[in-house]
Amino acid sequence: MKTKLQIIVMAVILTTNSIFGQAPNLGSAANFVLFSSNGAVSNTGISRLTGNVGTNNGSSTAFGNVDGVMHDGDGASLQCATDLSLAYNQLNATIPGFFPASLLGNGQILNAGVYSIGSPTTLNLDLTLDAQGDPNAVFIFQINGSFSTNASAKVHLVNGALACNVFWKVEGLVSMASGTTMRGTIIANNAAINMNSGDTLEGRALSTTGAITIDGILAYTPIGCGSPYLTGPSLPILSSASCYALFSLDGPVTNTGITNVLGDVGTNNGLTTGFNPLFVTGQIHPIPDASTLQCANDLSNVYTYLNTLPYDINLLYPAQFGNNLVLTPHTYLMNGAVTFTDTLYLNGEGNADAVFVIQINGALSTSTYSKVILINGTQAKNVYWKVDGAVDINDYSIFRGTIVCNNGAIILKTGVLLEGRALTTTGALNTNSITVIIPPGCPSTSSPLIITEPITQTECNGNTISFSVSATGTGLTYQWRKGSVNLLDGGNISGAITNLLTISNISQLDAFSNYNVIVYGTYSPNDTSNYVSLIVDSLPIIITQPVDQTVCEGMNVSFSILATGTGITYQWRKGNTNIPNGGNISGATTSILSITNVSVTDIASNYNVVITGTCAPNDTSINVALNINTAPNITVQPISQTVCEGTIASFSVTATGTGLTYQWRKGNVNLINNGSISGATSSTLTLNNCSIIDAAGNYNVIVSGTCSPSDTSNNVALIVNVSPIITAISNSTVCLGDSILLSTQLINGGAYNWTGPNGFTSTSQNNSILSTTLLQSGIYSVGVILNSCSSSIATVNVSVINCVSDLSIVKIADNMTPLIDHSIVFILTATNNGPLAATGVFVTDILQNGYTYIASKTTNGSYDASTGIWTIGNMANGESEQITITATVNSSGNYLNIATIEGNETDTNLVDNVSTIIPVPTDFFIPEGFSPNNDGVNDFFVIRGILFYPNNTLTIYNRWGIKVFDESPYVNNWGGKSMLSIQFCGDDLPVESYFYVLDLGDESKTIKGIVYLNK
Repeated sequence: MKTKLQIIVMAVILTTNSIFGQAPNLGSAANFVLFSSNGAVSNTGISRLTGNVGTNNGSSTAFGNVDGVMHDGDGASLQCATDLSLAYNQLNATIPGFFPASLLGNGQILNAGVYSIGSPTTLNLDLTLDAQGDPNAVFIFQINGSFSTNASAKVHLVNGALACNVFWKVEGLVSMASGTTMRGTIIANNAAINMNSGDTLEGRALSTTGAITIDGILAYTPIGCGSPYLTGPSLPILSSASCYALFSLDGPVTNTGITNVLGDVGTNNGLTTGFNPLFVTGQIHPIPDASTLQCANDLSNVYTYLNTLPYDINLLYPAQFGNNLVLTPHTYLMNGAVTFTDTLYLNGEGNADAVFVIQINGALSTSTYSKVILINGTQAKNVYWKVDGAVDINDYSIFRGTIVCNNGAIILKTGVLLEGRALTTTGALNTNSITVIIPPGCPSTSSPLIITEPITQTECNGNTISFSVSATGTGLTYQWRKGSVNLLDGGNISGAITNLLTISNISQLDAFSNYNVIVYGTYSPNDTSNYVSLIVDSLPIIITQPVDQTVCEGMNVSFSILATGTGITYQWRKGNTNIPNGGNISGATTSILSITNVSVTDIASNYNVVITGTCAPNDTSINVALNINTAPNITVQPISQTVCEGTIASFSVTATGTGLTYQWRKGNVNLINNGSISGATSSTLTLNNCSIIDAAGNYNVIVSGTCSPSDTSNNVALIVNVSPIITAISNSTVCLGDSILLSTQLINGGAYNWTGPNGFTSTSQNNSILSTTLLQSGIYSVGVILNSCSSSIATVNVSVINCVSDLSIVKIADNMTPLIDHSIVFILTATNNGPLAATGVFVTDILQNGYTYIASKTTNGSYDASTGIWTIGNMANGESEQITITATVNSSGNYLNIATIEGNETDTNLVDNVSTIIPVPTDFFIPEGFSPNNDGVNDFFVIRGILFYPNNTLTIYNRWGIKVFDESPYVNNWGGKSMLSIQFCGDDLPVESYFYVLDLGDESKTIKGIVYLNK
C-alpha cells in the first residue's frame, strides 16, 4: 500500500512541473559545453570553449586548448549519455502553453513558459526573453523539426532571465549562421548540430545522435541554476617571497635600461646589477644576505606545493595556448613547452578569491604584445604559473600572476608589464626596460604607490587636456604641481587635488615640462610622479611672405617663405593648382620652391604656398610673380672711322635686352669720359680733337644687361692723319746698352730722314719705325714729307742711364692663430727702395689648400686669385703699394704663406724679395647641450678652443633670467650645478634650456646662445 502511494505522489509532482515548465535535471551533462551520445565532435579554426567536450560513440578532433576535460568513450561520457537521455525525455513530456509561429525573432519579446512549434523553425534578428524579475523563470522551446538561425541573429535575456533556465528541444538539424548569439541548452534529437564562424553560445550544444561541427566559435557553460561555484585550489604560502618582485635562488639578476619595480629585487647566489634605486620601490639586494636566504627557502616550498598540486584540467595543445582562450578557476596542466600567443582571459566568475594555477612541464615563451587579462573579479595575487624550463616574456607583453620557474632562466623583454612576480629556483633573471608591480601582500605596499604614471600631453592651442595618475595605498589624496608649486582649481584648471588634472583652453602659458603629482596616504612615505610635459602645438602662421622674382631666362630662381607652427608642411601652387616636384621644379613641399633653367612657360603672377600644420586652420601666402629678363644682343655693329688730327670721331652701336649698359674700350682697356672723350658708357662714343694717341684698330664696346652673358662688338679702327710725332716705344729714359723703338705715324706715308747724336747708327733710317741700340743720350729727330695733312720735323730727347733697383715685399696676417671656418686677412706691402723707378713689378702669392679665397683689394694694380699674381707695373723710387687678401681658414691643409716680388730691373738686394708666414689655426666650438648624469659622457659643458682665450667670462641664466653660473676665466668645468646663491632642489639644476653669454675677452663680439641641460 505504501509503494502505490509513492507512485501516485511522484505522478502528481511530474504533472505539476510539466504544467509550469520545470527545468530538467541535466545531471553530468551540465558539465559539457559540447557532447554527442552517438556521433563525432569536430572543430575547425580556433574556438574558445569553457566546459567539457566529448562523445560516447565517436571521436573529438582538432580541438585546441579547452577550458574543460575531453571525454571520448569513457565512464564520464557514458554517464553523460544516460543523463542527456533523461533530460530529453523530461523536456519532451513538458506540456506547452504557447504556440508561436515558426519564425522567431524580428524584435519579438516572450515571457517565461513552454512554447511548442510544430514545424521547422528559423530565428531572425532579435528575440528577447523577459523573466519579468523572476530569476527562476524557465523558458522551454519544443521544436518539431529543424532549427536554424539567420546571420547575426541574437537571443537577449532581460529582467533576471538566465541562460541556465533556457532550453531548446529540437527534433532535427540545428544550424546556426555566422555571427549568431545563442543562449540556453540545445538538445538535438537524432540530428546534427552545426555552428559557424563568429557564433557565440552561452549554454550547451548536446545531441542524442548526430555529429557536432563547429568553426571558430565562443561557447561556455552558463552560470547559475546550481552550477558549481568555482574557487580553484588553495593558495601557496609565499611568506617572505611575497615582498620580492624579481628573485633567483641560484643565478644573477640583471637589468638593462630604465626598469620600474614595486617590490624587492635580489638573488641568493650571484649579483644583482643594473637596477636604479630611483626606480625601485623596495629593497635592492646587490649580494646575497639574510633576506635572500629566507626567500630562497620560502621559494623552494612554494615550488614544491605548486608542482605536487593535483590538476583539474589537462590543456592538450600547449602550442596553441592563448589565442583569446578563456579559463575559469582550476589547476591546469600542460605537458610540454608552451607558446603563448595573443590573449588569455582568466574569468573569476565573480569570485574575487578565485585561484588559478597553471602547471607547465616545459619552457614558456610568448609573442610580442601578448596579454593576460583578468575578468569578473580575478586578481593577480591569485594567479600562479609553475614552469619547468626557461621563461621568455616577449616585448610589450602584459603578464599577470606569480611566475615560479624551476631550473630555467627568466627573460622579461622591452616594455613588459608584469603585475605579479618573476621567481626562479635556478637560472639567470634578466630584464630590459620593464615595469613590475607585486600584488598586495607585502606590508610595505600599504603606503601610497603610483601604479600608472601620468604621460606627456601634446595638444593644439585652445583645446583641453588631462593628466591622470593611478595609485594604490590607504587614504589617498592628490596634489598636482608645476615643479614644486602647487596648482589650484580655478581659471582653466580643475581637478588639482584629484587623480585627474584637467586644463581647458590651453595656451603657451600652460606649456611646461615639470607637471607632477604628489600622492599622499595614511601611511608614509608619499609618492611623487615623474615630471611630464604639456606641449602646446601652435597654428601655422606665415611670418615672412614670398616676394616677386625677376630673373634671366635659363637661370635658377626660388621663392621662400618663413612660417611658424607645429608640424607644418608646405604646398606651393600656381593659383589653386598644386605644383608637383619634377622636371625643373623641386622643393614644392618645402619652405623654398626652386625652379631651374627658367623659361617663358614658368612666367606667372599667382605663385603661392599653403602652410598646413598639426593644428587648424591652414595659412595661405599672398600671390607673387615670376618675370623673365632677356640678355643683351648687338643688332648694329660700330664701323671704322678715318679723321684728321684735331677733328671729331664717333662710334655707335645698337642693341636689344633688359637693363642695358655700355662700356667702350680700346682692346681690353675701358675708356672713361674726360675732356676729349664723351659717351664712354653710352651707345655712342665721341672722341673730340682727335690726336695720334686716339688712333687704334681695336675700339669695341661691351653691352651688358640685367642678364648674362654680355655682348661685345667687333673691333673697329680709328685712323688719325697727323703731323709726324716721334714716340719712344719703351721709354724716353732707357738703360745703357738697351735698344729703343722710335716711331712716327702718318696717314699716307712719305719720306723719312732719321738723325741723332754722335755715334748714332741705324739700318732703318728710311722707315717710319726706327730700332737702335743706345749708347749715349741726345736728341733724335725725323723729317717727313707728306702727301696729306701736313709736313714737319719731330724730335724726342732720350736719356741713357745705368739701371738698377731694390724691391722688397712684407706679408703679415691679422691673426696668426685664426679660428677654423673663420676668415683671415693677409696684408702684403710692396716697396721700391730705389735708387730709380722700377718697371714690370709683380708679386706672386699663391694661397695654399689650407685656405679658401674670398676677396682682395689693392692700392694699385690687379690680383688674379687663380694664379696668385698681383700685377703692379711701374713703381717710382720710394713708392709702396699694398694688397689685402681675405680667405677662409679650412679645417686641414697647408697653411704656409710665401710672397715674392720681381721687376724688370736688376735687383741689388734679393734678401727682402721673399716674405714667409705660417699662421696656426685653432678650433672653437660651443655645443648645444650636455648631460651631467655621471656616465662619463658629456658630463660637463665643454667649449672647444676656450683655452685660447684666457681672459674669457662665461655667465649662465635660467629661463626666468636668474643667473645660475658665472666664472672668469671659464675652464670647461660646469656640470649642471648652481654655483651661485640661487638653489634649485639642491645644487643640481633641472632639465631644461639655459641661456649663456660668453665674452672671449679679446674685444670680439660677445657670443650668446642656448644650451640644453639633460639628465
